[in-house]
Order: sequence, then structure tokens, then C-alpha cells
Amino acid sequence: MLTREQQQFWDENGYLVLPAFFSHAEVDRVNQLHKRLWKESPNNVVVDDIDTNRRCYMSALSKKEKKHRCKVNDLYLNYEEVRSLSLNEQLVEILDGLLPDAPVLCNSLSLDYGTQQFLHVDSLYMTPLSDCHLTATWIALEDCHPDAGPLCYVPGSHKIPIYRFSTGSAHVVNEEFSSWQEYVQNKIKEWGLKEEIFLPKKGDVFIWHSQLLHGGTAINNPKLTRKSIVSHYFTKSDCAVLGSKLVPAGMGYWMDKPPLQIPDDNGSNIQQPVKKMSRVEHVLRTTLHYYRLWKRDVLNFPQ
Repeated sequence: MLTREQQQFWDENGYLVLPAFFSHAEVDRVNQLHKRLWKESPNNVVVDDIDTNRRCYMSALSKKEKKHRCKVNDLYLNYEEVRSLSLNEQLVEILDGLLPDAPVLCNSLSLDYGTQQFLHVDSLYMTPLSDCHLTATWIALEDCHPDAGPLCYVPGSHKIPIYRFSTGSAHVVNEEFSSWQEYVQNKIKEWGLKEEIFLPKKGDVFIWHSQLLHGGTAINNPKLTRKSIVSHYFTKSDCAVLGSKLVPAGMGYWMDKPPLQIPDDNGSNIQQPVKKMSRVEHVLRTTLHYYRLWKRDVLNFPQ
């Protein structure tokens, strides 16, 4: 259960650390799954090769490419081992207290190496229908070495007012990304915020707010792994409005969805150009959002 102290820390800093939340035995079930999948190379597991910017099935990777920095997508859809961590009963109970509504597991990323990703907020890419109806967890599958490219984050950055692109949405418009970067960097400097590094032990959990700035630091020793599972969660109320298919799992849910699509030429970039949302699309999203609030506050529909 979420304690008052944890809630206060979350409100002030935008993240929580749960030390030794999972036992080594629980974590090793997932490590063994990952090891088996890399050996078997199934043709239904979608992988993003960060080094080549390529999305493909695991079976399409060469022996050399399997040593690249890769994100293995959405294993939660088919493997209970992943769901047992991402939807752990005690973890879901905490997430339920942090989110406005019941959490819905909608994405999982299994990683062996650091991403070296620039500072960003998750809502740029996984934009929830309602502001802040998104959170994420980072589960350490091994002890993290400082030279392995550990996670970095900026405490308190979740309080920075949400940046709106020309569409009126928080969803990134590629051509305007530099303006977003300038905006957040100015706020960091103005507010005196400082970047910190997360050096977890095996079994530790890091939970962060959808607006918390975070990224991956430089990998100083490419031989070092940084095994982890990242999971993202929308809310039940947002998913209901969007018509998502949900599967109950204790106090939470997981989203049943098709696997990520593979580009036809199998050579396109992972990060496809973001389609600029039309005014009609933006109005529709906004209308759905306020319709949900109207149902809750005026009609007192259960969420």
C-alpha cells in the first residue's frame, strides 16, 4: 500500500524507489526467460535494434546484431513471467495510489544494455488521453554498474507545466522538438533542478511520473550490461474511452493488443516521423477527455 510518506515524496519529486522490492528468485525467472528467448529467437517477438535504428523480429537478427543494444517489445503479451513482475499485486497497489485510476499495463521493454537516450518525458511519445494518466516502472534485473549507462532523472521536473505543441497536444511534433528542449532546459535552469543517477541493486524498482525528465547516461564500458524491464501504464478510465481491450489482473489490468508492426522493407527507422495531429483529431481527443470528466463529475458514473 502507498504510504503517506511515499505520496508526499512522489508529489515533491515525481518518483519513488522501492529497494529490494523483488527477490532474486523472482527476478531470475525473467532473466531465464530472456536468456531462452535470445537462444530460440522466436519469429513473433518484435525487437528494436537501437544501434542500427531497425525494427524487426528477433528471428531476423544476426548473431552479431544480437549483441547490439536492443529493446525487446511487449513480452507481457505472451509471457506470464513478465506480467508477474509488472503486475505484481503489491506494485499495482502502489501504482493505483499514484495514478488517478486503476493502472493498465500497456507496454513493456526488456533491455540488456543502457539506452543512452536523451532527457525526455514519456508523455511526448506515449501521450495519455488525460494529462498525467500515465506512469512507468523500471525493474533492475541485476546490479547496475556506474559505467553501464545507468538511468538518469531530474527530481521535481514533473512540476514543469506541460508543453503544448502547435496542435494543442502534449504529443511531440518532430519539427518543434527543439522548442520543447529549449523550454524544459530554461525551466531546469530557472528552478535550479539537478540531474541525478539511479544505481540500483537487483530487485530494486524505480517508479516515475509521466512528466519526469529522465534518460540514459553514457555507456563507458560497452562490455557491461544493464539488464532491466521498463513497463508503462495507462489508466482504466482512459482505456475505456478509447475502447481498449483489457484483461483483469488483480487490482490492475493489461492491455491486449496486436504486436508492434514491422516496416515492410524491414529497414525503416524505429522512430518514424510523428504525424502531425490535425485540428479535427485534437478536438476529438479533447472532446473525449471532457466527456469522460462529465460522466464522472456530473453523472457520477463509476470509473
